[in-house]
Amino acid sequence: MRCTNMLLVGSLAGSLAMLSACAPAAPPGAPPTGDAAVSADSAPPSDGTAPTPADGGAPGPDGGSSPRDGGRASDAALPPADTGTGTGPSIPGCPYGGRPLITDAPLGHVSGRTESVRTGSFTDEYLYDATGDYKLGIRREWGSSVTFFGEAGTGPGQNSTNTIDANDTGREVQVALYDPDRTVQGCSWNASCARSPICPLSIRYLGWNPVQGGNRCNIGSPTESVSSGPGSLITTTVPLQWNPDWGAHECSSDSCDSRGAASRPPSDVRLTQTMRFVRPRVAELRYTVENLSDTAHAATGQEMPTMYTSNGQRGMQDLWRLMDPSGREVPIDTPSDSDGFMYENFRASGPWVSLQNSDLSYGVAILYENGLSDFQGWQKRSLPFNNVRSRIIFGLPARGTVYARAYLLVGSFATIQADAAELLRTMPAFGSLDAPTNEVSTGTVAFHGWALDNRGVVSVEARIDESVTVPMRYGDNRPDVCLVWPGYPGCTRVGYSGSYDFGAPTECPHLVEIIATDTDGNRRTIAERLVTVR
Repeated sequence: MRCTNMLLVGSLAGSLAMLSACAPAAPPGAPPTGDAAVSADSAPPSDGTAPTPADGGAPGPDGGSSPRDGGRASDAALPPADTGTGTGPSIPGCPYGGRPLITDAPLGHVSGRTESVRTGSFTDEYLYDATGDYKLGIRREWGSSVTFFGEAGTGPGQNSTNTIDANDTGREVQVALYDPDRTVQGCSWNASCARSPICPLSIRYLGWNPVQGGNRCNIGSPTESVSSGPGSLITTTVPLQWNPDWGAHECSSDSCDSRGAASRPPSDVRLTQTMRFVRPRVAELRYTVENLSDTAHAATGQEMPTMYTSNGQRGMQDLWRLMDPSGREVPIDTPSDSDGFMYENFRASGPWVSLQNSDLSYGVAILYENGLSDFQGWQKRSLPFNNVRSRIIFGLPARGTVYARAYLLVGSFATIQADAAELLRTMPAFGSLDAPTNEVSTGTVAFHGWALDNRGVVSVEARIDESVTVPMRYGDNRPDVCLVWPGYPGCTRVGYSGSYDFGAPTECPHLVEIIATDTDGNRRTIAERLVTVR
């Protein structure tokens, strides 16, 4: 069972109209029992080689973030920012070579062990935090969606502290995508839904809708690959369409009954998911969505990701109280048009919300790095059913890519409140250096790139050879950046530019570092490059 919302927009500046639907999917199978560890304290088996996170994201040929010249003196105990696993080229007789490569991750990770567990007919992969007290789990057969987040317990696999529903292929922490021109079948096949929808706006008749977990027939999306690194799990999935008949010309949807759903091809997107613990009790989820087709999908409300929480079944707690960062409870009491489900659109006092048990002593939160605070909650207490997601809006260009990061936090509301405040306060910027390239001519050289932060960037500077500081102008218009990293503060004025004269040609390259300072005073090297003057 899954709830879905679609925010239809003509443009990012256009007006919004919400269409909501929530109805039962195919009856979920009974959850398998009998966890058995296949391997512990070792890397999970791999289906292939998963791609590593792209350095610096996109756009731009380089970028990312580095811990150099970063942080606050009071944050010395925090883990260093992520710098990837490789190093740059070394040049004999020259300084600055062999420096760690830079990734776009603004926070470092805390390494913990991994574990692969057979759960009935499923293979679940787990990642532990550095203390060994908490773990995050994914299910290969359900598109590597997050099916466990909680305390480590006394043995491998699931336990009663799990905060995630994980009842079927529609109720995990997962990504789901939409297209306002292909909202329902009957008009999805020719992208005419915005003009003339044909079928009812029901979860049974949804149109183009790749879902990480799988389809409404409870068939899971296939995982292409799983790999592990120090303190991380990386997975790739080509999600199934939620409705196997999404491209049908008429309003019939019987694939689940006829078993035709298993023969339907997957969608035209690939999802890469990178999971790391960045603090005890805090897990980072980084998503890369690639459009594998020549079809563009217009901007609308997306689930990137959505979170379904445990509901009191199978020995787990019922996490139903929706809490704002300020401690205000958000009632979910607006009736939808579907089978007694309630929903609520609301603005939180910060970019996270938590679903907690009755006395707020245990629960889970989802925090969105881009700082968006508009949310939608869903609930049906008679099931029970608990869900919340950010109301992020973006499109997916033909052959394009979109990135996002979110964080899961676990514990009592007071614990989560403190952890979230610290996470937001200490999270520095990330970005890219688009120019200059590695080789330049003598004379004045132009600099430009971009920088993003969860609360906003206040200044950017270039540092040359670790000694000369050159202020950059911040606030250039970069709509291309905000298309691939949507929703961040300051968008689209997130570019920087400036210039510098390196002087005469030299045998050794100059070191260029780009340093960004955010509104919390976090100072961070977000990109660097070796530049040779010819």
